[in-house]
Amino acid sequence: MARSFNRKKLAAFIQRRKINALGLTVLTAASAVITLLCALTGFRHTDILVLVTVALVALCFLQYFRNRKGFKTMHAFKGSIRKKHSDD
Repeated sequence: MARSFNRKKLAAFIQRRKINALGLTVLTAASAVITLLCALTGFRHTDILVLVTVALVALCFLQYFRNRKGFKTMHAFKGSIRKKHSDD
């Protein structure tokens, strides 16, 4: 039994994923800047900040590759929906 997807809901879902990815990128950039400033000023626990920043960068790359693959799948899926509607 096929589920029918609402295009507005799908578009909103894609928009939320893009906004979440952008937020993660901004958070990672802020973490990198703070880590750099702390390293320059001689903060004691810079090593922990570096580990957190590296983990955030790794998470950004993971999200980038997951979103890229997911969006390609959605485009193909959207095409299959249009094809079904044109047969009716």
